[in-house]
Amino acid sequence: MKQFLFLEPRWIQFRFTNKDEVMAFTNFDTKEINCKIVYFGPSGSGKSANLQSVLANSTPEIKTGLFEIDKASSSHFFEFLPISLGHVKDFHLKLHIFTIPASRVYKSVVSTIIRGLDGWVFVADARVEKLPENIHAFAKAKELMASAGYLPSMLPYVIQYNKVDLKNLAPIEVMRRELNPAGHDDYEAVAAESIGTMETLQGITKKVLDQICDVS
Repeated sequence: MKQFLFLEPRWIQFRFTNKDEVMAFTNFDTKEINCKIVYFGPSGSGKSANLQSVLANSTPEIKTGLFEIDKASSSHFFEFLPISLGHVKDFHLKLHIFTIPASRVYKSVVSTIIRGLDGWVFVADARVEKLPENIHAFAKAKELMASAGYLPSMLPYVIQYNKVDLKNLAPIEVMRRELNPAGHDDYEAVAAESIGTMETLQGITKKVLDQICDVS
């Protein structure tokens, strides 16, 4: 069943009174607020599957298409999915969702994508043999954000444990200890079957919007 995200525009009341108080990129000429969310994770963890799931399970009113780079590769370098959340107080509220690997490859491009970041998602592969890759990719993601001038722990973020339908899963308490010791919101998912993907996006979107508006 196609679904909207969880928000209705009338529920939102902006905090800002001038341009300098807005965290997300705001274009006062076009009346747009663009919130950037980046999905990190090791190769093959399911970042692309998450965006494909969001695209497939969103109504035409909120999605505007998935843009992929390096279509010839089985593992895209990055993807971009813009989503409309509707109009709030004369502003068009949009999510700009990117997936990129936590890698040194194309570092300048990755730095450009991270610029203006409002929130992030880490997609972990829940299989026990992938735990070292998850830990390494998580550290690299934080390193990339730090190199762009961010304190990763101060940005809104959530963790997703993907592929929980497979065998040889790492215990959830082990993954939480290694990837989520601070106890941020986390989600179990099977992105290839659209399980847990919308919940993950809704979770990070709520956190990002809490930075720029009051949700009552």
